[in-house]
Amino acid sequence: MNDVRSVNGTQSVSSVMASTPNQTISSFQCPITFDFDPTNITHLPASVVPTWISVIAVNVVTSPLTVLINLLVIWTVVENEQLKSNSYYLLVAILSLSDLLVGLVIQPLFIALIICVINQCTYVCELIMAYTLSALLCYGWTAVTMVIVSLERYFFIEHPLYYQTSVTPKKLMIASAASWALVGISRIFIRFLMNESFWVRQLPGILLFGPSFVIIVFCVSKVHLTARRQMRAIVAQQQSVAMKQSKIKEYKRTFTLGLIVLASVACLCPLLVLKIVGAVKGNFNDDIRYTSQAIYFTILHLQSIINPIIYSLRLSDIRTGVAKRLQCNRQ
Repeated sequence: MNDVRSVNGTQSVSSVMASTPNQTISSFQCPITFDFDPTNITHLPASVVPTWISVIAVNVVTSPLTVLINLLVIWTVVENEQLKSNSYYLLVAILSLSDLLVGLVIQPLFIALIICVINQCTYVCELIMAYTLSALLCYGWTAVTMVIVSLERYFFIEHPLYYQTSVTPKKLMIASAASWALVGISRIFIRFLMNESFWVRQLPGILLFGPSFVIIVFCVSKVHLTARRQMRAIVAQQQSVAMKQSKIKEYKRTFTLGLIVLASVACLCPLLVLKIVGAVKGNFNDDIRYTSQAIYFTILHLQSIINPIIYSLRLSDIRTGVAKRLQCNRQ
């Protein structure tokens, strides 16, 4: 499955079942391909099927949890007028929506795909295409939303006057909707139009995730340094307790964004290591070739449950709202 992109917009995930551009694609005829024939797995290494079953189990357990916790975060923001009118929390809800889709759509498709390969189903190609295109959309949406969140924090911290006069929840909603539509249309069409060579297929991802990565890293680094400096100044200033708490809460939101970016990098590390080793070493042995992609895509899926956990732990408004709704459900 070529050309599936990462969570949080920092790196493309190319060749789902092809670790390097030098590997030979099988003769299995499908617009989006494996590097082995999924209709013939009679000679798999002994460790492959147990690994696939373990990956299925992890996704089966985490998929409903991902849907639940992201739904609680969205519910908390949408139901609370104060949070819904706050630009930052509105973007958190939008980011949670893309994470919710991972648990609701991508993980079930991934589970079905692995089961289908193990049981030699006849509709493997359809599942490959459905999973890949869904992942392209969701991870592309996550990337552009992360860019918008980073820019929102950048303008809030670095240009507060411009932020107060020009940045509104309505404008952010329009920007998010427009970017989601643009990513959705361009990614799907470009993916089918660029299926000749490995490096040509990487071009759409480079064009989207390259600038996104630069913008996110620049904004997060800049606002993190500024926020820490301003927090130290607030402690030394003679201000009311309420004002100090309000500013500190805003800086916590900024630091939360930094944690989300770090979580994204951590989830991408297995993929990056495999890509680098594959580029240097060439073809992997069969055990790694058949199992590595399933493992690191599962790690990418897990980021969609890590993100709302970070929100809930770091943001008191989200934490209180999620806890309140869990208590209501128990009653």
